[in-house]
Amino acid sequence: MYAEKKERFKNLGIQLLIIVLSCFFGILAYIIYLDSQIYVYEKSAVGSKLLREAEVNINNNEINLENITKCVVGISKLEDNGTSIFLEKSTEKLGLGTGVIVGEDGYILTNEHVVGEKYSSCYVTLDTGIEYKGSVVWADSEIDLAIVKIGITGLDKINLGDSNNIKIGERVFAIGNPVGFEFQKTVTSGIISGINRTIKIKNDDDTYSYMESLIQTDATINEGNSGGPLVNEKGEIIGITSVKVNDAEGIRICDSNQCSKTNYRKI
Repeated sequence: MYAEKKERFKNLGIQLLIIVLSCFFGILAYIIYLDSQIYVYEKSAVGSKLLREAEVNINNNEINLENITKCVVGISKLEDNGTSIFLEKSTEKLGLGTGVIVGEDGYILTNEHVVGEKYSSCYVTLDTGIEYKGSVVWADSEIDLAIVKIGITGLDKINLGDSNNIKIGERVFAIGNPVGFEFQKTVTSGIISGINRTIKIKNDDDTYSYMESLIQTDATINEGNSGGPLVNEKGEIIGITSVKVNDAEGIRICDSNQCSKTNYRKI
């Protein structure tokens, strides 16, 4: 009889121990589960915070194109009799082109084919609408670039970028004065479609010349855009608009026979 009671108490103790251990491991598992959920939540919260901070940084670093357009000027070889060269049909009447201020003391970068050779004169209209007579202080027909100086200081200037670090697919903006007054300081956007391009151009005297180390973009450009800046997403100038492919929208891939028919021209 005593042995039976002893065996019964022993079995009861084992059962109680099993119940206690089950409760212990159950509680432990629940605590681990709660900790994992808190960790996931905290990780998600941190991720959301980082995402919000990234969005804020992106918004803070957005390019202010309106300010950059203040650095873009109109350039003409002929003096306007009115208050500005930005007038109706000004491209036809005055040979309107574009330039960009690169020096606070009146230095402007543009195309050589817009302003002519060194010591040539031109007329520059600023964002204010005031016209100044400019002098070409440097020009190079091979790379089609020129620097014009006007007699004024304290100008807003564009920041210079590094075109050696550009990548295909990078977003860019072209700014210029296409087709006259109605579309002055037009901003178009695109991507860098190619780098280090070399093209053959037919000149007005039926001779040919080559332009090398060019940046290709699909941003829309038209006559009057010549000399205007190509700007990266940091608001820095990385190129000057010079050439348009007449018989292509954007660009097309072609073999040598087709390329011989391609009509490049300075704009």
